[in-house]
Amino acid sequence: MKQSKSRKVSMMNPSIEEITNWLESKSSHTLHISKEEDKDQDQIELQLERLEHHQHQEPSIDGYGDRSALLLHGSGVVMTAGHTAPLPTNAYVIGLDGLKAAEIHDNHVVLTTERGTYTIKAT
Repeated sequence: MKQSKSRKVSMMNPSIEEITNWLESKSSHTLHISKEEDKDQDQIELQLERLEHHQHQEPSIDGYGDRSALLLHGSGVVMTAGHTAPLPTNAYVIGLDGLKAAEIHDNHVVLTTERGTYTIKAT
């Protein structure tokens, strides 16, 4: 019986590099992203073309927006509360401020931040 490779990244200092490496290896794949935040759940389906890791030294003036974020570029849709809509800019942003944990497996990643949990599966 073949066991799948699975590793859990340190809870105290999750490696952004390991997360981005996993995502880069899934370029041209379809990603199924489940975001749970404040008892609300969104589903995103995205054909990953490329990704960027953005880091800003200063928070925005209004305090909105993350200083560290992953931008997943590609066409896709957001499914929330029974409605489906295209991604507004052919990109999906995952804020990494307050990243508490990251679990990296062969076919999925689970990211836990102060705001919520993202489960990303590749097909």
